[in-house]
Amino acid sequence: MIIKIKTSRIKTGFSIFTNSNLSAFVNAIIIALTNNANFPLAQTLLPNLSAALTSFNIAMANAETRDKVMIGLRDTARIDLIVQLTEVASTVIYEAKGDRDKLLSSAFELYKDSDASPLGPVLGFKLMDAEVGIGLKLKCDGVKYNVSYSHQITTDPLTADSTWTTITTTSKEYTFANLSSGTKFWARIIAVGTKDQVSYSEPLSRITQLNIN
Repeated sequence: MIIKIKTSRIKTGFSIFTNSNLSAFVNAIIIALTNNANFPLAQTLLPNLSAALTSFNIAMANAETRDKVMIGLRDTARIDLIVQLTEVASTVIYEAKGDRDKLLSSAFELYKDSDASPLGPVLGFKLMDAEVGIGLKLKCDGVKYNVSYSHQITTDPLTADSTWTTITTTSKEYTFANLSSGTKFWARIIAVGTKDQVSYSEPLSRITQLNIN
């Protein structure tokens, strides 16, 4: 079984905005984020963003005279505003952790959803006796686009409430050692991919026994 999780990202190319559109956009961001429970860390950045917006609006109005000095001050204020906005955007991204609903509540523009590279299925899963002693060896074929493997065992009976003992590693095989002899265990391997994709093997069972080589 493969589970794909979509994540959303906000657009941070703020330099493409015209001056008037940038002012309106930042104002909308401030309104959306103020007292927004999804973004507690961003609240501390809003005063600086608001101050930068006020300075930019004043500089933009002064630059309407086409005075070169005023135009330069406006451009400097624009740069500062974008810096403050980028800092807020970075914090919003961190706090939302890809949650689309949270990001939408921030008023930032989002890219269209896209899937990560599709994680392959867990194939060739085998459950064997440990090479030495009493234990179980879990092994599978390599899974495409995986980041890590979680090797899991639990005692019989297998139910929805079973508690799994988990070892996470980059290796496609792992041996659980020093298990009780004559005990029936269930085992499975979970491959973990990018953007929190996971792929489960079918569970297999085996009764432990002493293996003497």
